[in-house]
Amino acid sequence: MPTVNINHWNFDYELFGQGSDIIFIHGEIHGTVYWAHQIEEFSKRHRCLVYHRRGHAKTGAPDFGYSLEMQRRDLECLIEYFEIQNPIIVAVAFGTTIAVDYAINHPSDLGGIVLVAWSELHDARQYFERWKSASEQVVHLIESQGREALIDFLRREGGRSIYQVIPIDSPIREDCIQMFCEHPLEEYKKGMLEFATSVPNLIQPFSELDLPVLGICGDQDPFPDQPTMLSNMKNFNEAPPVIGAGRFVHWEKPVEFNTVVNQFIKDTG
Repeated sequence: MPTVNINHWNFDYELFGQGSDIIFIHGEIHGTVYWAHQIEEFSKRHRCLVYHRRGHAKTGAPDFGYSLEMQRRDLECLIEYFEIQNPIIVAVAFGTTIAVDYAINHPSDLGGIVLVAWSELHDARQYFERWKSASEQVVHLIESQGREALIDFLRREGGRSIYQVIPIDSPIREDCIQMFCEHPLEEYKKGMLEFATSVPNLIQPFSELDLPVLGICGDQDPFPDQPTMLSNMKNFNEAPPVIGAGRFVHWEKPVEFNTVVNQFIKDTG
């Protein structure tokens, strides 16, 4: 992947296609790999930007600066650098907090948002409590036995005693485990924890925006969407849960997911 230096850090990114802009934002200890089906589909008619957030994969881990505000600034700088205009943002899990914080600060600069598995918008602190214990295990394994030991551990325990969002009986399980294991040590040590504690409850200010928003998740997501949380938002709609998908609905059921998102984009156009 090429890199771009913005906001005093080097970010891995890729641009695909031409047309109106779509930005894809991955979640915490996720990566760009799970957008492959969406890039293939949406780059036929749109210019699509994917990037590794700070602390993730080859983008690397800075000594500080994992907060929501800093990661929103990363997004702002990427949008400015690539001269992106009124994009649709498609974001997953903790990536949705970045998308929503951007919308709150730039309410007239977006075409719409697709929120995928978005419980982090109102339950970030609960994720921190789970991650604190998980991070201790992950860091110990990497430091004492190496990265392969972490992979073997997640093959046994991922989706069970740790990282409950990793699917247990799914064709994407191994790819998901590899994605969860590819990040710099500092991300597990402090990056994800700093980020989680920096996220306020974004529901109230976000609900006041007049912006097209689509929520979508799988019916097997261990932390399913709570659409009533955004029931006061004028142009919010929650799609019916996608049958047979968990947290990574766009990865496990790409045809169904892309169909719903394509219709949303047409409706907002």
